Amino acid sequence: MLPVDKAKRFDTVSNILDVASMKERTTHLSSSRACRSQTGRPWPVKEACWQMETGTPAAPLHRTSAKSLLQFRVDESVCDGLARISGELIQRALARIECTGKNRAEDLHQVRVSIKRLRALLRLARPVISEAFCDRENRRLKDMADRLAFFRDTTVSRQTLATLTKRVADDRSEAAFDLVLARFVDHGPDPSRFRVRRERALRHAAASLAESKRSFENMLIPAEDWQALGPGLQKVYGRARNRMLRALTYQTPEAFHEWRKQVKYLYYQLQMLESISPKRLETMVRRLRKLEDRLGEDHDLAVLEKLLCDGREQYGGKRPVKCVLARLVRQSNKLRKETAAIGT
Repeated sequence: MLPVDKAKRFDTVSNILDVASMKERTTHLSSSRACRSQTGRPWPVKEACWQMETGTPAAPLHRTSAKSLLQFRVDESVCDGLARISGELIQRALARIECTGKNRAEDLHQVRVSIKRLRALLRLARPVISEAFCDRENRRLKDMADRLAFFRDTTVSRQTLATLTKRVADDRSEAAFDLVLARFVDHGPDPSRFRVRRERALRHAAASLAESKRSFENMLIPAEDWQALGPGLQKVYGRARNRMLRALTYQTPEAFHEWRKQVKYLYYQLQMLESISPKRLETMVRRLRKLEDRLGEDHDLAVLEKLLCDGREQYGGKRPVKCVLARLVRQSNKLRKETAAIGT
């Protein structure tokens, strides 16, 4: 296992954020000169139920590039960037909830993604905002995500099992997968009740997001320097390295899930900072995206495995379930080898 090189980590983060500081000063200087020459004075400063959903993907919520809206800009202060990004994330989530599309599963997924990005933003700013504010908002966001997790896991587990069933080659395994999938659908929640409960959970999330919006708008950030973001970024990176070593050592679903959460935070944070030094960060962001995707696939397999283990009899009996579980384990081992290579 590779040790965490704290000195190198600090140096890398500092250099990246130094670039932002220099760009910010240059931008402000050139803008100020341009304004004086013109005016003589400077300007003021993602079937929406248990069964598989169908329909066209939801249309983009904004014409402007989603990526640019979610990145810090070198011509704004850290305070302004944090306020702008948090506001845009919350507005996006609320739009998904209010503008009901054909694919509510995707709407719910995108709401959860926005919540996770907000939690990543909190961790980035944590060193320069109050602990009480950070703990309160993180707890609120986590409660929202937890309420929506059941609906996401229910839909994704069925989709994962259906996808694996299509890939089975031999007749014996095919019969086992078909039986388990049929029982899985039969024992799923009632579609109409599932939709009602999901809408209720989304409305609850909308109310909580409105409260978070007011809190983020009043967030006090005394530091304006780009270096204020360094400690938060370093901490998440260090935790991601630490969770990777634990996951690769213990090889448990829980350990890989903890690693995945830190990878998500780091991925979202570097996405937000990518505009500072695109060439330098583009490759890292792309690799983190691939790593997060593979860890997410492994997590979906782990969720499905637990459901099947907890209900062997209702899902077709020991033999068919054992056949499916063996396939899940093989697929998971393959994914974990890939994540080990990418993560290292």
